[in-house]
Amino acid sequence: MWIRKKGRTEPAERTPGAGKRKRKLAGEIVEFLLLSLAIAAFLFCFLYAMSDSLAQTYLLDRNIVIGEARQAVLQMWLRSLCAIASAAAFVVLFLFMLGQRISYLVSIIEGVAAMEENGMYFQVPAEGDDELTELAESIRLLAASRREVARREQMLKEDREQWIRAMSHDIRTPLTSILSYSQLLVQKEVLEQEEMRRYAALVEAKAVQIRELADRLLEQKEAGKQRVEHVRFLMEQLAQEWEEILEDRIPCRTELSECGDFLGMLNVQDIRRIFDNLASNVEKYADPKTEAVLAVKNDGTWLSLIQTNGVRREEVWKAESHGIGLDSVRRIAEKMGGYMETQRTGDAFEIRVSLPISELL
Repeated sequence: MWIRKKGRTEPAERTPGAGKRKRKLAGEIVEFLLLSLAIAAFLFCFLYAMSDSLAQTYLLDRNIVIGEARQAVLQMWLRSLCAIASAAAFVVLFLFMLGQRISYLVSIIEGVAAMEENGMYFQVPAEGDDELTELAESIRLLAASRREVARREQMLKEDREQWIRAMSHDIRTPLTSILSYSQLLVQKEVLEQEEMRRYAALVEAKAVQIRELADRLLEQKEAGKQRVEHVRFLMEQLAQEWEEILEDRIPCRTELSECGDFLGMLNVQDIRRIFDNLASNVEKYADPKTEAVLAVKNDGTWLSLIQTNGVRREEVWKAESHGIGLDSVRRIAEKMGGYMETQRTGDAFEIRVSLPISELL
């Protein structure tokens, strides 16, 4: 089963906000006032009519007759009591409705304090449709923006750290090759002139590669593309370097019969990093008794690098594998618009790196 390595994606943050027209808080308070007055007036009329009716019924039932002066005093007392009750109802009702908005303002203030404590991860409730609601939505929007900025900063930090780790790993790979070549030169008692020249050229090429990678690491910038007249010739050179790195440790061979030639604009350093990481993966994890094969193919649409090798014991793989090399290959391939896939079948492990030729022209 093929496993394609994909980059991380993050969901976009939804930002609160509404396009509807907002009510004025002052108008809302006036509505509360008028509604409270209307209810208080109705309550006054109701209480006065009911109390006057009860008073008149009480007097008639007991055949009590009072004069006009006492009648006026009675009605004044009834109106006063009803007015007091209505005024109390007005105050309670108005303060109750106004208190709803005041309590909402308090909840906004408490929400802002909670956001400061929880790193903008607390949602201020949005209720109603007045200026307080607009304030709450603005605070929610600000919090969402802050969270998005923090998320992007964290992503940039992780990407930078990952890039530095990948570059450090890629610097270590040619350095390991230089050390290996140096050890071979020391161990061999008889060394022909042509063989010495070949090893010296490889050491020089790897040293130049280390210098370029170190410069990029210090400056933290990517190398640019350059014109390559014959891409097949470049693939042959890199495949030959891949084979020379491994030939004294693991049986290996390359296949370029299906690689056609074309002119392209390539980041040669990135292509070289892919080949070096593929070789490094074979050195670390491949079975030294099984042949490793690197095939380079070009079908007119994709330029494919296919590496197949045996797998060492599972416990060794798990103990030593950190995945930095393959992750670096994946990132380089995705930067070029391609992808990387891996497949494990029994004791065989295959890596396929596919690069779109349209991006290389």
